[in-house]
Amino acid sequence: MRLASSSDSKGWDNYLLHTRNRTLAHRWSWGEILASSFGVKPYYFIAERENSIVGILPTTLMKSRLFGSFLISLPWLDYGGPIADNDEIALCLVDTAIETASENNCSFLELRAVSHRLEGLREKADKFTFLLDLQSGEEDVWKSFNAKARNQVRKAEKSGLTVLFGDSDLLAEFYKVFARNMRDLGTPVWPKELFEEIFYHFPNDTEIAAVEYKSKIVAAALILHYGDYSIVPSASSYREYRRLCPNNIMYWEIIKHCISRGSILFDFGRSSEGAGTYHFKKQWVKKPTQQIWQYKLLSTNTLPELNPRNPKYRLAINIWSKMPLSIANFLGPKIITKLP
Repeated sequence: MRLASSSDSKGWDNYLLHTRNRTLAHRWSWGEILASSFGVKPYYFIAERENSIVGILPTTLMKSRLFGSFLISLPWLDYGGPIADNDEIALCLVDTAIETASENNCSFLELRAVSHRLEGLREKADKFTFLLDLQSGEEDVWKSFNAKARNQVRKAEKSGLTVLFGDSDLLAEFYKVFARNMRDLGTPVWPKELFEEIFYHFPNDTEIAAVEYKSKIVAAALILHYGDYSIVPSASSYREYRRLCPNNIMYWEIIKHCISRGSILFDFGRSSEGAGTYHFKKQWVKKPTQQIWQYKLLSTNTLPELNPRNPKYRLAINIWSKMPLSIANFLGPKIITKLP
């Protein structure tokens, strides 16, 4: 077991290509993206046998005076945890990460949406991901949605909404919609640098979809691809246009676009059970997949609840949602990048 260095990047990504449980979040460049945009320190662990990689575990160290220290695999992303040739190697990688977390006075180690449960760790299972199989083709995929979702797509089309696709040329418009929506939800916005770094490191695997209505962008989404897999990790729309169903036409056009590019699996991203986004996504995917997040608690006995659904943050959310947008956009990234 050892820490990876920049010279390991090619070997790391090559190992991923030959492992069944690989995810987009395990790609090497995420450490560089998060270090640059969040100011976190990557700790990427490698397991080797006879000079060959047999396991990997990407983590980042997050520190703040207000919230404490955590070792996360991985912040912002939906997935993480070890990927290894067997569970014994995976456990060794986690043990190495636990040592690093202890040395850095972390409250806990968090492993997101692990592919295999590992013994001796605490669990949370309140998050779900919505995976849509695209292999049957556009017509059958369309028929798989519930009637409400299809009707709302038709309503958006009749209202004159159209969807365009682009790359970083649409980033400013995407962030404008995204930042205001986050403020309205009472949630600090991610830094624009995060999305700029994603485009820089994954220029051929990153796109933006934008919904246009009467020459105005009213909704936008970030799309990430990894081989035959596609995901929308961030999407937003202006509230005053929700009656026109811009999110519905945007997702349908994105799904068709992904089918055209050869994707066989589309990921709507994670949602907590019972949340508004959970019910929206369930119109498209009837059976969501439960995510298992695993933890090693170190200087705490309780699982972390640093999320907007925690009642203790309700007042802060209400205040934030009424904050002037310029102030929210300035302060938001300074806060959110310190949270797991």
